[in-house]
Amino acid sequence: MGMIGKFMAVDHQDLEAILSGEESILSLENELAVDIDKAWQAIDYLLCGSLFDTDDAPMCYVVPMMGENVIESEMDFGAFYLTIEQVQEANDYLLTLDEVAIKASYDFETMVQDEVYPISEEEDKDEFFQYIYHHFLNLKSFYKLAAQESKAVIFYIM
Repeated sequence: MGMIGKFMAVDHQDLEAILSGEESILSLENELAVDIDKAWQAIDYLLCGSLFDTDDAPMCYVVPMMGENVIESEMDFGAFYLTIEQVQEANDYLLTLDEVAIKASYDFETMVQDEVYPISEEEDKDEFFQYIYHHFLNLKSFYKLAAQESKAVIFYIM
């Protein structure tokens, strides 16, 4: 199965209810959501340039794993949030990226060496890029809609 990255857009009130513990992430019903499968760490690596160095805004807002944005939750592998303002910044950054820019950041051999999840030496590097890029495009569309609707974002790993 593996660790699956999921995003949901929420209004400010729902975010506050989750942060205060009044509401659980999984109890929210949300129509604006995206599942990026196991591509979450690979996308984060491409945008931020390393594993777990996630303080650079706005690049590292896209797959938010910043310590100050942790949500205490029922998730086994972590949950994080972005404010409405951070979502806007992430979207503005994503609008500057296209396939050429993403491909320029893609170094299959270094990603294998750095043990970026879910990559392995047996992967076909072109197929793996297409896998990442497919999920990147879905995430880019998600952020565009979340920004247009002035939503906060919750990211969690299941």
